[in-house]
Amino acid sequence: MSEIAALGYIGLEVSDPGRWAHFAGKLLGLEVVGRDDGQTDLRMDDYAWRLRLSEGPRDDLSFIGWEVKDAAQLAALARRLGGAGVAVEVLSTEIAAERCVAAAIRFADPEGNISEAFYGPLQRTDRPMVSPQGVRFKTGRQGLGHIVLSCRDLETMQAFYTDVLHFRLSDVINTEVVSGRPLSLRFLRCNARHHSLALAPVPIPKKIVHLMFEVADIDDVGRAMYRCLDAQVHLSMTLGRHSNDEMLSFYPLSPSGFDIEYGWGGLAVDDESWHVLTHQATSAWGHRFQRPPKPVPVS
Repeated sequence: MSEIAALGYIGLEVSDPGRWAHFAGKLLGLEVVGRDDGQTDLRMDDYAWRLRLSEGPRDDLSFIGWEVKDAAQLAALARRLGGAGVAVEVLSTEIAAERCVAAAIRFADPEGNISEAFYGPLQRTDRPMVSPQGVRFKTGRQGLGHIVLSCRDLETMQAFYTDVLHFRLSDVINTEVVSGRPLSLRFLRCNARHHSLALAPVPIPKKIVHLMFEVADIDDVGRAMYRCLDAQVHLSMTLGRHSNDEMLSFYPLSPSGFDIEYGWGGLAVDDESWHVLTHQATSAWGHRFQRPPKPVPVS
């Protein structure tokens, strides 16, 4: 069993924080909170923050925060990482306070993605999350949602997350979606959410393939989709239902050029009865891929 209990937070470096704030708040329904240091926090629930936006040119992942139960679990995880030859940095009390957690460590996966493991997240029950669109997100013990990472060496990355971090493999999708070439996707869990992490060996320049936010009401999926359409946000994939986690969702393109999966009805896994499945299609229906329009050349 993994010490890691949930996907806790994500840091993003974004080139246009203003566009991101509008996209996340007005269209997707997250609460946008400005910080004194110039960064922007996005809230989904009673946690002080779930996504942090810092301004920069990369438009990609800065760090992933994985939540553990307590100090003992954090120490056990640090020992196992060190025993596997992974460099572990204990974050300073100042950085932990900035993250709004009791304590945290930092390490990297085999392809350089920065992770932080933490315990003791600050609860802002004195300031309940107020969605500008009245959206309730499904978080709690299942964490903020899931992240899909691009990777070059699928087997090495899977081995790190399963053998070192003790994620469990939920299932595999083997399909042909990239230039007619076979593609194998791996879906990993650390709690009842079908997957908190997926690995995709796709030839893209970004670390993030997509982030998934799950809502508590199916109607909020439709409302958000039409807000995106009305705002002329490109939908990389249309409405559909996935074959493995049964999520009903659509995929708007974020201002940073990676997708957000916005969904409802994701499958909860019972570890006692679950067995690994293999699928040959990513979706039971829908999710038609749409290429973004090419920019019109300036005459």
